[in-house]
Amino acid sequence: MSLEQAAQIEQPHFSPAGPAARLSPALIHGQPVWVQCPVWCVADHVAENEGFLEDVAHSGAMVDLVVPGGEPSYRLLVHARLGSDPFGPRPEERGPFVVIDDGSEGHHLSAVEAEEFAVRLVAFAEQVRARARLISGSAA
Repeated sequence: MSLEQAAQIEQPHFSPAGPAARLSPALIHGQPVWVQCPVWCVADHVAENEGFLEDVAHSGAMVDLVVPGGEPSYRLLVHARLGSDPFGPRPEERGPFVVIDDGSEGHHLSAVEAEEFAVRLVAFAEQVRARARLISGSAA
């Protein structure tokens, strides 16, 4: 996959417009139930077939940051998604949060923390671009 092709892949977007929740089917110990899901939740609660209602968590669509090179031609560096664990042990897990996950460790960020992370990510991208420009003239 080329960089141009990767850039053209449509990434899911979250829109705060619309209803705050919807009813979705779920299985709890094989029994069908309906759970209230945020509009952004894309989890398949039927396939998850949790043991207890308290185990049902919500997950939004992933947005991936990939690095070019290697095999395959792009490798996942990190992804972000929305999440919520309505019965989580800590209050910050119950409401919506942004998950930043590199595949080995997930970080749950509040809206303020996610905004700060995004600012740092943009600054990082500018530094990467500056370094690419420095070496572009020296490439043989």
